[in-house]
Amino acid sequence: MATRVPPAWVIRPLLAARNGVAKLHRGMVPPEVPLLERSLGLVDTKALAVAAELGIADHLAGGPRSASDLASACSADADALDRLLRFLTGRGVFRTTRDGSYRNNQSSELLRSDHPGSMRAWVRFYGADWHVASWNRLDHSIQTGKAAAEVALGHPFWEYLTEVDPDAGALFDAAMASTTAIQMDLVGRKYDFVGRVCDIGGGTGTLLASVLQANPGTTGVLFDLPTVVAKAPPVLEAAGVTDRVEIIGGSFFESVPAGCDRYLMQAIVHDWDDDSCVQLLTKCREAMGPGGRVLVLEAIVPEHDGDHFVKAVDLEMLVDTGAGRERTRAQFDSLFARAGLRVRTVVPIAVSSLFELEPA
Repeated sequence: MATRVPPAWVIRPLLAARNGVAKLHRGMVPPEVPLLERSLGLVDTKALAVAAELGIADHLAGGPRSASDLASACSADADALDRLLRFLTGRGVFRTTRDGSYRNNQSSELLRSDHPGSMRAWVRFYGADWHVASWNRLDHSIQTGKAAAEVALGHPFWEYLTEVDPDAGALFDAAMASTTAIQMDLVGRKYDFVGRVCDIGGGTGTLLASVLQANPGTTGVLFDLPTVVAKAPPVLEAAGVTDRVEIIGGSFFESVPAGCDRYLMQAIVHDWDDDSCVQLLTKCREAMGPGGRVLVLEAIVPEHDGDHFVKAVDLEMLVDTGAGRERTRAQFDSLFARAGLRVRTVVPIAVSSLFELEPA
């Protein structure tokens, strides 16, 4: 499977350079301009989500089509759809031909449902009415430090996804799988996995499958809630690793499978408060076999005051869970120490980092 993103040594300088250009831009325009641009973020979110829901990129897979033709294909108003696509084209999503028809570009190709790196589920999740409703109560989170989602949805975030709205839960799972896919090829190749690898909170197995493909001598345990891992067999079968994976359903706050060599957690620690993370990390330390390691894959909040996606994700965790958060390197070190672990190595993985932890 081909790598979909450049390695960290390429991405991180580019992000720094982009921050420099953005700072220069802000200094060249009146102060009203950056505020106006930032306040229009909702337009981007909803415009992308509607285009994804309508399957515009799928309809353009065969080549350019006019707005009128697309409107007929997806039961939309031709003029309104033309205005939507005009906006998105200006934002770098879709392109126009000389006759005014629309076509896919590299960005809109990622909105196709059949693209191997499809981001369609992520875009639909971010613009979903129930998700936007949670963000509409950001004021509650800022004033109280608690989850906006619980106020907006009437249930805690995870309960809403697993028990109240299964369709929302399925969309969320698909969105998380798509973001995992962005860097999953790098994870399996940048770290030498050995023995039996347990993916804690591993969802439907997207990351674990990639790790096993890149490391033929390993076997795996996929561990997550029963309703989640029940959807894993097709993913594992498509990757050709079914016979190397044991699927176990359960709650990682109650117990984790014992005796594995590597306990992998991607974007799990950021879901929870410090005490809950210490509880989980301690369970993994106690469960692993001799020479075992705990592997935590998370983004690190940078010390600079420039733009970085992890700062937005940090607010996402606040809105969704109240307790979850992104962390600085110092906060990670403190958290690991409380669980009786210390950092052995840190491997940069695209925009995230893989902490290899050993008993302190």
